[in-house]
Amino acid sequence: MTVVLWHLGILAVAVTLAVVIVRRIPVVSSRPPAPPQATRAAEAADRAFAAVRWWEHRLASTRDDLPRFHSLVQRRLAELVVERLRRRHGTTGPARAAEILGAELHELITVPLTAVPTRAELARLIARIEEI
Repeated sequence: MTVVLWHLGILAVAVTLAVVIVRRIPVVSSRPPAPPQATRAAEAADRAFAAVRWWEHRLASTRDDLPRFHSLVQRRLAELVVERLRRRHGTTGPARAAEILGAELHELITVPLTAVPTRAELARLIARIEEI
């Protein structure tokens, strides 16, 4: 009878230890918790700053290199202008687009350049794109 009590005692201790150990295991949810709103806002701001840094790097690297300016900047500006025209003015023909853009901006995106625009010229043209 003493042997049975020993076995029951050891079994009770083992069950108690198992319950304590299982309770200390953290519960893992099937999906990660949603990030707080501040984190989402910070991520959006980081993306915006990354885009600005991208443009800054591209503009700096093309300052004296016309072919590089054409491939990295002029094409992107043309895409941006086309998208702005489409969203704000609907589908327009080339004549109407030239009228909306103005001669200088229209030339920037359609005519092969002979020189990289200065910072002041580029700033003025980009401001014009923002006005569209």
